Amino acid sequence: MKNILILFTFLLSSCADTITTKNLSVTDTIPDVWKHPIPESSEVTGKWWEGFHDTILNKVFTEFNSNSPDLKSITSRLEMARQAYKINIAPRLPAAILGLSGSSRQQNLTAFGLSEDFFGGGENGDQSEDSGNGVTSFSSNNFGLNLSMQWEIDIWRKIFNQSKAARKDFESISHDLFYLSFSMQVQLAKLFYSAAEAYNQYDLAIETLESITELADMVSARYEKGLRSSLDVRLTQSSVSSSKALLENRRQAYIALVRRLEAMLGKYPDGSYLISNDLPSTLPDIPASIPADILNRRPDIRSALAKAQAASYRSAESISSFFPGVTLTSSVGTSSSELKDILNEDYQVWSQGLNIGLPIFQGGRLVANKKMRQEAQKVAEQDLIKTIINAFSEVEQTLFSEYSNKVLLESYADAAEQAEAAYKLSRERYDSGLVDLIAVLDSQQRWFQARSLVLFAKKTKIDTRLNLILALGGDLK
Repeated sequence: MKNILILFTFLLSSCADTITTKNLSVTDTIPDVWKHPIPESSEVTGKWWEGFHDTILNKVFTEFNSNSPDLKSITSRLEMARQAYKINIAPRLPAAILGLSGSSRQQNLTAFGLSEDFFGGGENGDQSEDSGNGVTSFSSNNFGLNLSMQWEIDIWRKIFNQSKAARKDFESISHDLFYLSFSMQVQLAKLFYSAAEAYNQYDLAIETLESITELADMVSARYEKGLRSSLDVRLTQSSVSSSKALLENRRQAYIALVRRLEAMLGKYPDGSYLISNDLPSTLPDIPASIPADILNRRPDIRSALAKAQAASYRSAESISSFFPGVTLTSSVGTSSSELKDILNEDYQVWSQGLNIGLPIFQGGRLVANKKMRQEAQKVAEQDLIKTIINAFSEVEQTLFSEYSNKVLLESYADAAEQAEAAYKLSRERYDSGLVDLIAVLDSQQRWFQARSLVLFAKKTKIDTRLNLILALGGDLK
């Protein structure tokens, strides 16, 4: 009875621990609502990028989904993972091998002191003698056709745990690849609107150069009439040269972003791809959700959970390795000295067997493997906790940035409005001789810089909304 209880205890110890997000201490600290509320929005329908109401962006996503080398690579990697899963669960079923064999053998009999009369003088054609040296030899042929099978009986749930671990590995890879694909879609939208912002910055640089050139021409004309000093001329010419350099820098930035976009779409990067001229004022809606929803929505959390569960199954499998392995073997076929007889049932041979192997001395390998698997499970559980904390941190920070970006955009827009009024006023006073050229150039620079910051704030607002979509963990449909 005591032995039965010990065996039962070992069987229970070879069962994997049940790991869920509900069992983690970190989930007890999850609040009922976000610290910063989800932006108010209507019901979400369709693909999330359609919320920008940008037909060019929709075209970009159509091309990306059909032509992107990265997405095609992800599809192939997912299929590789699926086939690897099938390989890993194959031991659940019996393995069968069909074999065809053939051999020819010749033996020199002189060393054994046997004459050709011992075999009847070679009448059957199997014996031969070399007339030059009198060497007697004997030859034989053997052909066989057999079907052999082998099946390990999973008494201790070793193969069961292996299969479950393989399944969880596949789930983890699937979640990782889905999140990678989704993240690439978000990065594509970011890159597209980075290029759009760069175009607007480039366009603003053109306007800046035109305005400063106009001012420089006016100052030069008045200098020739003796109304302005050479200092004013040199200041405006310096501003013109600086504006030309700024224009070229922004043109480089714009072309570089367009080329990156073309590369993501699988196109030749010649920098000529058509993008939107303006940054959108409407953003994709975000459905209302509570913090606990993130545990099921975020693919990286689901992947980390699957990895922890796989580690648990492997830990249980390491315990099963201490028990004896039981394998059934069977073989059936034919064996004949003539090839034509290998399908003849009269030459049939078969065998059946039972192999039992109990590990006795392994140099500490099994014990070390068990401890290693147990520690790997602990590491996977801690990785899961870190992933959950990081996910909530991303959402909370992005929700905070949503509010912060609204304040920044309003402030930059007001600054641009005031700077424009100041520039116009300084031009009037400069024409009246009430202020010097430095005041005009300074107010002009402030105006264009404020407008540049407005463009940057609009792009940052778009990036934040895209980051929020990604942080919430999935396709918003």
